[in-house]
Amino acid sequence: MNERGTSTLGGTTLDQPSPIRVVIIEGPDAGKDLVADRGTLTLGAQEGCDLVLTDSAVSRKHVALELFGSRIRVKDLGSKNGTYFLGNRIDSMELPLGSTFTVGQTRVALMPSVKGGALSPKDELAGLVGRSAAMKRLFAQLEQVAATDASVLLLGPTGSGKEAVARALHTLSPRGKGPFVVFDSGAVSRELMQSTLFGHVKGAFTSAVKDSAGALELANGGVLFLDEVAQLPLELQPLLLRALETKTFSRVGDTKPMKSDFRVIASTQHDLAELAKQGTFRMDVYYRLAALVLQVPPLSERLEDIPMLAHRFAAEAKATEALSPSTIATLCAKAWPGNARELKNAVERIVTFGPDAVLPKIEGQGPKDFHQSREQALRAFERGYLQALLERHDGNASAAAREAGIARSYLYRMLDAHGLKK
Repeated sequence: MNERGTSTLGGTTLDQPSPIRVVIIEGPDAGKDLVADRGTLTLGAQEGCDLVLTDSAVSRKHVALELFGSRIRVKDLGSKNGTYFLGNRIDSMELPLGSTFTVGQTRVALMPSVKGGALSPKDELAGLVGRSAAMKRLFAQLEQVAATDASVLLLGPTGSGKEAVARALHTLSPRGKGPFVVFDSGAVSRELMQSTLFGHVKGAFTSAVKDSAGALELANGGVLFLDEVAQLPLELQPLLLRALETKTFSRVGDTKPMKSDFRVIASTQHDLAELAKQGTFRMDVYYRLAALVLQVPPLSERLEDIPMLAHRFAAEAKATEALSPSTIATLCAKAWPGNARELKNAVERIVTFGPDAVLPKIEGQGPKDFHQSREQALRAFERGYLQALLERHDGNASAAAREAGIARSYLYRMLDAHGLKK
């Protein structure tokens, strides 16, 4: 980061006035916040400060925040009780988004502010597909936050594709040519978790026969994806917090500090904020990970994406012919509690055993209302039929209408209804 606040990474310059949300997360004014995208903000007890605090341990003009790009300079203004970061008193220091610092009895979080209402015009983005409003909203958010280096927390049910979203974010970011390292907190045994994350030196424990790099070290120059981060043990969370804040850590069995420049993307199907309130997850780690929070929608919120996803999964399974409209209609008429992962498994089964492959019976899934099922299957059939028709005629509506035996005006109305007319 240079003096102008321009962050460079891999030859790409990031100098964007991203909106910053300053949130009071502990203290008498908990819940207060302020959003700004440029300039200098002041926090203190004096009227006229940008964020006025009632904490008796806070000076009249306590601290200033200078905003630039994805980092903020926190500058103590000669306060009586000081400004603290990771327990150390600071005079002036640049902090990344997602960091927290303390003034008096007040803890302040520095968070990006992401616009949630915009919809992307794209149907595909960095390996993701979707025409639903939920996915177009996610596409717009991913494009907005990709250029920052702030940490991202992905929330969504199991099977919804959180890792695919993380990989898309990595691809879109300036770190796209760097490594993408996955650390699955739910798949690593508790005994090996620290060494898998931080690495170890020879002799650190019985089976440590040689030095080994951990996920933090391997992610240097790229992205560390913390999958199911809610399962990270409490005793490891302070070590992770320091590594996230300072980008330094030590291997197990060693005291020598090591540096690693990585961006962290975390995911969970759990309500991490609620776990933090319950004390089963550290609040400071939560705020560090949740600099940006993105919702990955379940398949139930993006039913119109089922045909696209099914065709994509069939292609990935090396299908020799396209899925038929009737197969697509059958897939669209089912509920998918296992989300995109369950749909992918079903499509792979169809590709392997043919269109008559039996779909699994899902416990607790009763039949849908007849009219709902019929309408959903009909819409899926129409959309799949129209897409295939247009592809065969290279988008020529007149030729497509002739083959279908319908008027061109009616074809246009159907294309409009399915969002296919450009």
